[in-house]
Amino acid sequence: KRAQDMLVDLSDKCDREKKSAATALQLAGVFGPRGVQTFVLQNAIKALQTTSQRYLDELSDGSQKLDLELDAGERIVRRAFVQNFDGSFVERPLSSLSGGQWRRCSIAMNLGFADLVARRGRMRPSLFVLDEPLTHLDQTGRAQVGKVLRKLLHRNPENVGAFESSGLDISTILIILQDLAAEELEESFDRIDQVVKEGGQSSVEVDEFS
Repeated sequence: KRAQDMLVDLSDKCDREKKSAATALQLAGVFGPRGVQTFVLQNAIKALQTTSQRYLDELSDGSQKLDLELDAGERIVRRAFVQNFDGSFVERPLSSLSGGQWRRCSIAMNLGFADLVARRGRMRPSLFVLDEPLTHLDQTGRAQVGKVLRKLLHRNPENVGAFESSGLDISTILIILQDLAAEELEESFDRIDQVVKEGGQSSVEVDEFS
């Protein structure tokens, strides 16, 4: 009887070990060959896509989608989708996007990355500097960018409820532009300083606060 009890005990231990091994295999399948590092990266990419898409919806009036995922080599794969005339979304190669569509994706990803770093890394600068962000955008596209940027300003009293989940805490946005008439931008930005080159010298015309 004692031998029989020992066999039963060994059988139970064997079953437990098999279950533990099966669980370990499942975890290995979920985490991938590089373990926790891959899992964390996948989670970050998913968060970046969600945040970037929120900005892209604003910039494109919901007509563009951007998908981000990791391939087997842990490279980030970007896929773009554009709304068709019937309301459905069709995949488009990134190289076939128009200049304006690509610019919207680029701005959305930059804002999404800054937002993600602010929320997870607790790095919250008060100043945003953008160099030529309106290139390839038409007048409507430029107005959409201006609208989104104004929503990011925490000091704007009109922004109650705007981007409530954003981790950004921006008080000043500095945008560097060229070849755009200042009059066209007046509704989007508070102050427009112009660099004027004349006679081989450059000067800055400062838009004074009223």
